Amino acid sequence: MTRWLSGFCLALLLALAALPVRAEETIRTYNSDIRIAENGDLTVAETITVNSEGDQIKRGIFRDFPLTMVDGNGRTVRAGFDVVSVTRDGHNEPWRTESITGGIRIYAGDKDVLLDDGQHTYVFTYKTDRQIRYFDDHDELYWNVTGNGWQFRIGQASARVTLPGGRVIQTAAYTGPLGSTARNARMQSAGNQAVFSTTQPLGPQEGLTIVVGFPKGIVATPSKDQKDAWWMRDNAGMLLGVGGLIVVVGYYMLFWVKVGRDPARGVAVPRWDPPEGLSPALVNYVDNKGFSGGGWTAFSASALDLAVKGYVTFDDLKDKIVIRRTDKPAPRDVGVGQASILSAVGGSGQSLVIDEANGATVQSVGSSFRQAIEKEHRGKYYHGNKGYVFGGVAISVLSILSLIVFGNLEPDMLALLLIPAFLAVFLGIFAVKFGQGLRRGSSLFSKIMSIFMLAIFGLVGLSIASSLIVVILSELTGGDHWPILVSVGGIVLSNVIFFFLMGAPTPLGQKLSDGIEGLRIYLTLAERDRMNMAGVPTMSPTHFEKLLPYAVALGVEKPWSRAFEAWLATAVAAGAAASAYDPTWYNGNSGGRFGDRIGGFSSSMAGTIASTIPAPKSSSSSSGFSGGSSGGGGGGGGGGGW
Repeated sequence: MTRWLSGFCLALLLALAALPVRAEETIRTYNSDIRIAENGDLTVAETITVNSEGDQIKRGIFRDFPLTMVDGNGRTVRAGFDVVSVTRDGHNEPWRTESITGGIRIYAGDKDVLLDDGQHTYVFTYKTDRQIRYFDDHDELYWNVTGNGWQFRIGQASARVTLPGGRVIQTAAYTGPLGSTARNARMQSAGNQAVFSTTQPLGPQEGLTIVVGFPKGIVATPSKDQKDAWWMRDNAGMLLGVGGLIVVVGYYMLFWVKVGRDPARGVAVPRWDPPEGLSPALVNYVDNKGFSGGGWTAFSASALDLAVKGYVTFDDLKDKIVIRRTDKPAPRDVGVGQASILSAVGGSGQSLVIDEANGATVQSVGSSFRQAIEKEHRGKYYHGNKGYVFGGVAISVLSILSLIVFGNLEPDMLALLLIPAFLAVFLGIFAVKFGQGLRRGSSLFSKIMSIFMLAIFGLVGLSIASSLIVVILSELTGGDHWPILVSVGGIVLSNVIFFFLMGAPTPLGQKLSDGIEGLRIYLTLAERDRMNMAGVPTMSPTHFEKLLPYAVALGVEKPWSRAFEAWLATAVAAGAAASAYDPTWYNGNSGGRFGDRIGGFSSSMAGTIASTIPAPKSSSSSSGFSGGSSGGGGGGGGGGGW
């Protein structure tokens, strides 16, 4: 028996050994030939020999190349990049490029042609500029040969650098993952050439970075005339930026006085019914001069109105919300917004699930809901004056384009323009929201002045922040460039503020707004104050549910729900039957306060979350000899198979 078992195991091992073994997909060799021209441009030929097994490398490989680097002065600059050719196994290979975060991706291969398994040699030849770093005592090429983003192991990497003349005076090499200071490479130089070669394989996400130092004068540096011309262009940029800001603000102020001022407000009197029978969605639409929260607040209020009227039910499963259709037939006079919701939910027993997994469907339903209401009511309650806003945006775009085209801004400055622009967007939205919050308790004049004062303070903060950005991040001649950054931020800030201020309600819209304000007052009053009002309806589950969708539409569902909870507590003490209130339209978490659960339902009507994966970029502003590491300097990137 033992002899038979031993024979069986031996046969099994021989059979397994006879099966084909799938080889590893790897980069066997990665050789880079780098030639530096007298003007500092680089011509690079990368010879990459890969082993393809049809796993990741099916049609070819791709090469990622960053288009930004940090020069010798610590400034982030955008490098030029042009593909010269791509070959495979000595023959021209089809290739295409696409933009990626911070750089460009080159695909080698044809999507309709699969590679044969085995070894293939690719040669990527390209030109790039602004890669030379200039220092007081020397110039250097600090170059990430392979990049630290390759998906495959690299068996051996090498590089040869050829200067336009002169001689190499210093070399350094770094290997390993991003930030590594390991030096597992051989280096030798002779005359105007330096050669580098790794002494051990590189794993995925590891690379080879080299530094070649050479005497000043071999590669041309900017002349004094060029520096003087740059100084003149810097001043031109400041004049264009400040001038554009003045024009944009003047334009908006002129037309705001002409068409954007709101009609005189009436007196808001507490009331317990919507003005002129407006639906919850229209209450939100009129109150916000358009939909708030992307229309999801109005959508929530409309869905809730359908629920309390018995047409749908809610299943709150904590991580998602299910709107389920009941057997109750919908009325013929249902509003267009609610009709679109019912259509999306479907027939009796069917449902609409609101969660991230169904984000595309939910977004489509929300879009149909908003479009249906806006199509029927656009321009009836509110004039957006979008034509004037479009004119301001056009002037702003022309001003910024003029600044970019004729201001002769350096590449790193162009990137920094995004920072004050984003700051201005946030400051502008904050200023407008602050002013809108004051509108319910202050006069129109106070509201406008609050917005402008906050905007002025924001512009001052923007100025300070921009100066710090220039000094700390860019080191662009101290604070000489802060007017440009502030001007761009001010132009963006003006557009954000006047986007909200330029619109004005119609006389009907203002009248309805006064009535809506009265409803808001009633919904937020304390119970004792509400009871002191003449003719006020008695609180009951029916009255609570009737106004709950309007409370959601106005963002006051929590105080209204808590007022109902207070009434329920009194009913419990009195032994009333209503104390056993349990809404038939809502099946959810029983924990916590009912007002908090309703508030959670309203806020959960949000769109799906989109995510991006930024490509990491690491550089050093010091010399590659004193502070270098793997992944520093110019070049870099990585690649993989496709």
